[in-house]
Amino acid sequence: MPVPPSGELKLYQNMNERVPEQLDKILALADSSHDGEAAAAVRKARQILIRDGLSFGDLARAASRGGHLKSPGVFSFWAGHRDNLESEITHLRQQLEELQSQMQTQELQLDFWRRRSADLEQSQAHAHSESERWKKLARDTAEQLWDMGQSLKEGEFTAEAAMPVPEKKAG
Repeated sequence: MPVPPSGELKLYQNMNERVPEQLDKILALADSSHDGEAAAAVRKARQILIRDGLSFGDLARAASRGGHLKSPGVFSFWAGHRDNLESEITHLRQQLEELQSQMQTQELQLDFWRRRSADLEQSQAHAHSESERWKKLARDTAEQLWDMGQSLKEGEFTAEAAMPVPEKKAG
């Protein structure tokens, strides 16, 4: 079959895609209970098939083989269509496996970061409680130093009062 110029190729391919739909609609009319409508539908389908170098016999054989026509013309794309679909299915399955693998990796990473977040939150809570403990210790120490300073001003401060001497054990 001659190959149309590149500009016409796209138009020709688009036509190829519409013809099976057209035939499907036309042949659906062949089931009409009106004889005239059914006959007109069969004639139109025959015109389309003849235009592409096919016959109803070619169409019937293609249907019995699962849609593969060995004739040139509009329906020649059916021969490779199934292979293209199978290739696409294989490709999509590979993509699915890759995506599932990526998802599994991301789930592991997510789990790691959730654990890390929990650890950091726990560490932050511990650091906060330690800072509160040190604040209280600093406040208590400041109050004691203030009290000692006030005692010095008043002259009541004695070394024994500031630092109690441990009792000696009798031995």
